[in-house]
Amino acid sequence: MPAFRLLAAAVLAAVFAAPLAAPTPTRAAVTPIKIALIVGPMGSNTAWNRQHADEIAQEATSMGATVAKAYSPNATYAKVRAAVAGANIVVYLGHGSGYPNPYHASLLADRNDGWGLNTTTTNGDQDSWANHTLVYCGEKALQGQLTSTDGADQRKYCGGGAIAPAPGFVMVYIGSCYTAGGNEDGSAMATNSDAYAHLAYYSRPMISALGGSGYFAGHHVTGVIGDLLANPDRSYGDIFWDNLPWDVNASYDLPHKLVAGTREWITKESGNPYWTYAFAGDPARTFNGGTSTFTAPTGTGDFIAPSIKSRAPAPSKTGVSRSTNVVVTFSEPVNGFAGLSLWRGTTKVSATLTWNQATRTLTLNPNSNLAAGVTYTVKASSAIKDGAGNRLKATKWTFKTAY
Repeated sequence: MPAFRLLAAAVLAAVFAAPLAAPTPTRAAVTPIKIALIVGPMGSNTAWNRQHADEIAQEATSMGATVAKAYSPNATYAKVRAAVAGANIVVYLGHGSGYPNPYHASLLADRNDGWGLNTTTTNGDQDSWANHTLVYCGEKALQGQLTSTDGADQRKYCGGGAIAPAPGFVMVYIGSCYTAGGNEDGSAMATNSDAYAHLAYYSRPMISALGGSGYFAGHHVTGVIGDLLANPDRSYGDIFWDNLPWDVNASYDLPHKLVAGTREWITKESGNPYWTYAFAGDPARTFNGGTSTFTAPTGTGDFIAPSIKSRAPAPSKTGVSRSTNVVVTFSEPVNGFAGLSLWRGTTKVSATLTWNQATRTLTLNPNSNLAAGVTYTVKASSAIKDGAGNRLKATKWTFKTAY
């Protein structure tokens, strides 16, 4: 996995220029409140994160909270775990490694959807996973579920058991890629369905297995912390709206993709990185454990990626006619038909592609009969998309021709 998920310095500067909002309290804050501040190694940008975290700490302390810090170069898993213990609000600033992503086709829960931390306290702020100065402690690590089949670095540096924040804690991610839906800064815009999945996977461990009550993420979420402290009886939904970035031009309310009974609120901006502010959880919930009124987003959009409904020849089928066509039916109209291909080993089979709009069927017709007794591979790539740009999850299957 490459060393990625680095935020542009200009974006970081904009984030850190904004002080922590301190709304006028409406009621006494829930007590006692503990805030855990984690700053992971992020190369030259780590100093900005430490400065921003210190500003949060100063404001939070002035509002009566206690603060535990685990900052790079000392943000090892053991020190972070100790800082997080019993915390009512957990704040993370650093690299994010989410799923789905361009680097591997399947969820790697040992390293995805968690925190990028120091492997030791002796490497400064170096953030190279390849050089073992940074380790991605994924959702399995945070939940204390690593096994012998997980990554060597994860087992070496992310062990020690699950984190244990206070029941009903709130997770706040500041500037970490994937956490609010977007791809890595500077990359192409995440599709609607990818953004929906990014938020779902990153928020799942926090609001499910780890017992959190709310999840906020984005480049401009500092004010959320002040709101939680000053207005503990205000709904998360209203706190979300109170801190909506000025450049958001669309917002959506979706059922959580992975956690039943909760919601995902996701917003889109007009410029890169496009998806940079989000909430997950129960928007009616309040920080003091009650409920209150809120206004939900009303935007509508296509957040469902196309899928394959049927395929012929079927996967692993044998004795297939040498004159066969490959026929794939999709769940909705798609484009990017060149994403469907047929291979004999490493050689692509020359073929004609025909789309039937009425039946949502794509037919691949080889230009000559296939060879006898040979195993062929059909590949359907993510170049196949629906009208909203949502990508098919890449897949492949094989069949064998008759003799």
